[in-house]
Amino acid sequence: MKPFTTYPSGFIVFLFALLQRSHGQCKEAAKKSEMNLSVKYELPHFVAETPIQNVVLYKHHVYIGAVNKIYVLNETLQNISVYKTGPILENPDCAPCEDCKDKANLSNSIWKDNVNMALLLETYYDDQLISCGSVSGGVCHRHIIHPDNPADIESEVHCMYSPRVDGEADNCPDCVVSSLGTKVLVTEKDRFVNFFVGNTVTSTFRPPHVLHSISVRRLKETQDGFEFLTDQSYIDILPQFRDSYPIRYVHAFENDHFVYFLTVQRESLDSQAFHTRIIRFCTLDSEMGSYMEMPLECIFTEKRRKRSIRKEVFNILQAAYVSKPGAALAHEMGLGLNDDILYGVFAQSKPDSSEPTNRSAVCAVSVRTINEFFNKIVDKQNMKCLQHFYGKESKYCLNKAFSRNASYCRAQDDEYRLEVTTPLQRVDLFMGQFNSVLLTSISVFTKGNLTVANLGTSEGRFMQIVVSRSEPTAPHVSFQLDSHPVSPQVVVENSVADDGYTLVVTGKKITKIPLKGPGCHHFRSCSQCLLAPPFMQCGWCSQQCLRAPQCPGGTWTQDTCLPTVYEILPSSAPLEGGTKLTLCGWDFGFSRNNKFELKNTVVHIGGQICALEAKSSNKNKLECTVPAAKTPSFNISSSVSVGHGKTLFNTFSYVNPVITSISPTYGPKSGGTLLTISGKYLNCGKSRRIFVGEKPCSLK
Repeated sequence: MKPFTTYPSGFIVFLFALLQRSHGQCKEAAKKSEMNLSVKYELPHFVAETPIQNVVLYKHHVYIGAVNKIYVLNETLQNISVYKTGPILENPDCAPCEDCKDKANLSNSIWKDNVNMALLLETYYDDQLISCGSVSGGVCHRHIIHPDNPADIESEVHCMYSPRVDGEADNCPDCVVSSLGTKVLVTEKDRFVNFFVGNTVTSTFRPPHVLHSISVRRLKETQDGFEFLTDQSYIDILPQFRDSYPIRYVHAFENDHFVYFLTVQRESLDSQAFHTRIIRFCTLDSEMGSYMEMPLECIFTEKRRKRSIRKEVFNILQAAYVSKPGAALAHEMGLGLNDDILYGVFAQSKPDSSEPTNRSAVCAVSVRTINEFFNKIVDKQNMKCLQHFYGKESKYCLNKAFSRNASYCRAQDDEYRLEVTTPLQRVDLFMGQFNSVLLTSISVFTKGNLTVANLGTSEGRFMQIVVSRSEPTAPHVSFQLDSHPVSPQVVVENSVADDGYTLVVTGKKITKIPLKGPGCHHFRSCSQCLLAPPFMQCGWCSQQCLRAPQCPGGTWTQDTCLPTVYEILPSSAPLEGGTKLTLCGWDFGFSRNNKFELKNTVVHIGGQICALEAKSSNKNKLECTVPAAKTPSFNISSSVSVGHGKTLFNTFSYVNPVITSISPTYGPKSGGTLLTISGKYLNCGKSRRIFVGEKPCSLK
């Protein structure tokens, strides 16, 4: 039926009820119910005087490696001790760790800041902190940690450098780290402490401070330095490629009897494009004959029309983390709870560059799968020699057969280091969700059955998101931590006693963030609050999302939500009924299983049911058809009921539209006259059509 009002001269105004769908309506209500991304949380933090590079947690103390300083903090991140590591006076005639003060006024002496390139814990010989800096050829110092006073790292400090004896090879096993970038992994095997080191090197590194691209060295039992077991305990990029073929070592880890490094480097000597590689060799292989490299690709695929698939490759790794899965993710990936998973945040680079863009993806692969892939590819002979280490004309590169024994360790005489040519591919876990942001940090922990990732961005935002392969997830925590990028260097302490925490570095600042999240009041709607992961312990209290201790006076619930009505469109309709009414708001159709359900939802307008249209309704919008009314009534009492309670509103009116005047009252037969029709409630309903006699008059 079309409700209408007439005027004696034959004008009819139809007030249409059944009209176009309300596309785009309720956007404001949806926006108001979104998670508050501007919320501020007060968290324990410490600000150093200089930028922070590394963090180590040991016996409830936090050791921070920064430019020119090592700080010791307690569990609440209060500074309890500082050790000065720089600036250092350097002179070509001064050996590392030698006092050079008498040469301070010489023209070839220079003061250099000491950037902390590696901060490591070693507990086999003593409880000690090993710090390696960017000065003095990359040598390290060891700080004895006293059991009765872990804050004291100053009383006993030893330089880990031994001057070479005449006749020794032109080498420097004590020159450990590169000022251009390094990754160091410490392992303890068979009563020996080994340091596996990956360094970015260029032609500027020259004797006596020789640095190797990748190496394994043993900590001497005297602990005053290191030793290479053989002249095969290191691999170097050939001198002619050191400046044109940079390798950045992003992450290192040990698993079972293998050591792994993750790198970003050019796809080949002849290519300008960059990609990510996994390096693997055996922990006990002092000559690294078992060394292999393999490309690792994180991809996002999107199905498009006509069955075409768009594939994007996120080629450069920004940060990585290795941890075990929760029960849900382990089941989805066909893994056990003790299987290790490598997680990585990848970015798309600028063309022919290793510089990242603001487009990221997150990929995960089990270490078991990495090993199976290596083995499968070796069997297929999809390999070639490492040209940047050997050169294209090397005898290794001219040999076409590649052999590997079953264990891939304890290499035979005819085995040597090689490169796998087939990439291991994995798909973005979050389906393109982070394709407009640069992710710079990741760590992963488990709570109950869930696996949760902490993510950081280049703009200083911290996020938490549940990792799932079976259903889409979105961040349940997202707040601005700082204006500086979140560092890849993170520490996770997942203790049962205090629910655990993560230590996150941004520039000169380190912040302690609870694993259960910093709080709950960034959730602005009840349904968001109650659908948060259980370990966050969020509940609804007095129109806010809070934890139970923060809700002393109100009713704290984790079960039900009453809907909120924010706006009604239209706000009035003719008495005849039939108008489509749109209720904008949030928490409509809430259910604990996160599925939109309307079976218990009833809308009453003035005591009568407004018939719901489930297909055109959602969590921010209800559409229903208004019943007829006998008499006009304004701001009538209405409600949305959901079984356990109801939400009242009184912003809807029934009106009787009336035309009171028309101007002008006549016009030429040819038409074209602009009419002005005045009256009451002519804007009710959702649309209007005007007829003069039986002919339509288009509404301006």
